[in-house]
Amino acid sequence: MKKIIHKVKTADGYSLHVEECGRGAPILFAHEFGGDHRSWQSQMSSFARDHRCIAYAARGFLPSTVPEGVAAYGQGKSTQDLIAVADRLGLARFHLVGLSMGSFTSLMAAAQQPKRILTLTLIGCSSGPCTRPEQAAYRSYIEDEIALLEAGRETAAVAWFARDPAYRRMRKKAPTRWKLYLDHLGRQSVDGALRTLKTVHLKRICLRRIHSALALIAAPTLLVYGEEDHRYVAPTNEFLSEVIPHSTVVPFPRTGHMVNIEEAARFNRLLRDHIAGKQG
Repeated sequence: MKKIIHKVKTADGYSLHVEECGRGAPILFAHEFGGDHRSWQSQMSSFARDHRCIAYAARGFLPSTVPEGVAAYGQGKSTQDLIAVADRLGLARFHLVGLSMGSFTSLMAAAQQPKRILTLTLIGCSSGPCTRPEQAAYRSYIEDEIALLEAGRETAAVAWFARDPAYRRMRKKAPTRWKLYLDHLGRQSVDGALRTLKTVHLKRICLRRIHSALALIAAPTLLVYGEEDHRYVAPTNEFLSEVIPHSTVVPFPRTGHMVNIEEAARFNRLLRDHIAGKQG
């Protein structure tokens, strides 16, 4: 699989590491908080036979730039970065696939530029909190993670994910992939992770506030989540299935947060059918 490396400049002058392989209709992949562009290795190798596959490391995630200061981070900038990658690589229209943090960014990009999206696939997408009790619980959860990372750095980052219930099944079902995932995580930038937590995550909006914008997404949309994922995920997918006109929800039983890694073969079949117009 021949790989092409790009360096894409963001609107505010930072550099994003982008990798692509294959030829055909383009698929752009946006990764989760705990990973980076390598989270899509199974999809890149599978789909490169007949698609142009593109994955990038978000700002704050090596080898992309890790900007100093939280002012350089936020959901708006993350959404702009995804669009910048599409623009720089000349993607007039493309299939868009996002995981967790990347799924939220993909959703925002699709809401901003719906006519460019051929199909949309969101894995483990989760709304920000909507009620006051949810806001308090959500803020406490994120602040606990921030404090842990500030105190323990790389070791704490790995420990946090290793004990998270949403990942417990993966370390049993796919121990080799789980070990590799933790190795990648332990080599990432803690400073970038902290600044991302303090902005993109801590300030995540309630999706019900942008109901009308989401309803304008015309692309066929596949909503995928593991039934053992975090508690906000299933309700978010139920809400999105009611709002986005052409959407299909597929829960994966006995599966946690990273469906595309934990159940790679099944997910790839599902994604291929969705892109080909056979899903839903």
